[in-house]
Amino acid sequence: SIFMRLAPGDSMTWIYHIPANHMGGTFFYHPHLHHATAAQVGGGAAGMIIVEDPKGSVPKYVEQMEEKILVLSAIDFQLQSDIEAQGMGNFFWQTKSKTTAILANGVHQPKVTLQQGKWYRFRILYSAIEFLLQMTNRGSAMCSMKLLAKDGIWLDVAPRDLTGLGRLKKPIPIQMGPANRADIAIACTCPSPGLGCYSEFYSLQNCTDETLALEASE
Repeated sequence: SIFMRLAPGDSMTWIYHIPANHMGGTFFYHPHLHHATAAQVGGGAAGMIIVEDPKGSVPKYVEQMEEKILVLSAIDFQLQSDIEAQGMGNFFWQTKSKTTAILANGVHQPKVTLQQGKWYRFRILYSAIEFLLQMTNRGSAMCSMKLLAKDGIWLDVAPRDLTGLGRLKKPIPIQMGPANRADIAIACTCPSPGLGCYSEFYSLQNCTDETLALEASE
């Protein structure tokens, strides 16, 4: 019910019965109390629902991939404060900060360890109110990235290469709007294993020159 309310500290359990013929995929949930949706979702109250792929419905190599979950939450302090004021609230988001941060699983810049040469299936959810996300990767590791599905639906032709080998090795950005999901297969190798290496996702919105260079090359 869109009119159901839970006070701070209260809890409730919801049980949803997924039809047997529902396609597998990566999905999104969030609270939907009228006049409070943006305030709650924009503050990070959202999460991922995974409907498991029926056996045999995806290629064997995908079935065998270890999965990594990334729930990306864009927290815009200024926007949240404005929303709170418009709703005549006076409890949350009492700040003048103009910070915008993207958290991964509720953490700022967490680390995920991968085994060299092994393929992983990253299920990524982007939760935001207004901001679009244009994301790519960089680092000393050499990584291959393949797009499998968007918004819980498999591509007609999958996997789609995101490594950008045909574009002077510039990675193809992942475009995500609020509530978008992406399933991406990733495998990395380290040129100098003894020294260690890394690859990181980052937002091109914070790298204007690089964004313009990528757009100009299209």
